Amino acid sequence: EPPPLIQPNDSCKTSCHTHHTANSAPATTQSVNAYSFLPHHNSSSSIMAPLLHRFLVTSFLSVSSPTRPETATTTHHSRLQTNIKNKLLTDDGECIFGKKEYWDSMYEGKVSDRSGDRYSWYCGWDEMAPFWKELVPLMPRPENDEEEQHVIPHVLIAGMGNDPTPVYLFDEGYTNMTAFDYSRAGVERAKELFGPRCSVDGVTVLEADACDLHAIETASVDATLDKGTLDAIFITDTSNFRKAVRELTRVTRPEGGIVVCISNVVYESDLLQAFESDMWENIHDGSLAFAPDGEATIDLGADLYSWRRTGKAWTG
Repeated sequence: EPPPLIQPNDSCKTSCHTHHTANSAPATTQSVNAYSFLPHHNSSSSIMAPLLHRFLVTSFLSVSSPTRPETATTTHHSRLQTNIKNKLLTDDGECIFGKKEYWDSMYEGKVSDRSGDRYSWYCGWDEMAPFWKELVPLMPRPENDEEEQHVIPHVLIAGMGNDPTPVYLFDEGYTNMTAFDYSRAGVERAKELFGPRCSVDGVTVLEADACDLHAIETASVDATLDKGTLDAIFITDTSNFRKAVRELTRVTRPEGGIVVCISNVVYESDLLQAFESDMWENIHDGSLAFAPDGEATIDLGADLYSWRRTGKAWTG
């Protein structure tokens, strides 16, 4: 039997918004994300936590990106910048998120500030589902096709590691799935989370680098889910960030393939510019958006970006 999945309201289920009820005082729940060491702001406003988070990360990026123009936001918080630098940079000045050793240690449970067992980056499946299902619906098959009830899109999970969200995604019917991580320990952790789902035809877990997805065929992916992987790459090396976006462009099916990115680190302008070509049509640009039943992107604990591939074929 696979390990039990996280259920809604479990302590490790994530949400980054303030809940309000008519007869009770607001109760703020803390988001689970890559920067959990940063100070949290308790506020009755559901907007404050993500905005503060973006502000703090922007302060960090001003340390590692000296070419960024200085602003009042980034020049008066040297103590905060020092704290972030000490937490994320190694002795040789490199970001820990660019070290395989760090991710191996985390997935093996050797990093004290986050669980190696299960760790939902930014948000869980419940928060993400309304937006994902709108962007990547399971389409009914023609009536004369009796083999499958739905057309199953090929879903790519970028940097799965120990995030259980893809397992929920699989159980929702998205059973044609490829998940990868460049940490071998992360791959093993992902296989444990999928359990017997890996033994059925439909789930493939690969050890692969987002900058070089040679094991995945060109134009073979219908939808990609990225929850923080592009963020981690961007902090480490912006040139590798561009390589990763290029690889996503290559593997995504023209005329309708989707990339869903939940990000709270990459500058909005950098993220939108990376996908700015005649091969992509932007759907979500990081601003507040709502799902068909009224769910808001504020509940994701980060910003929602998405793109649809145009009909232009990959030319290399």
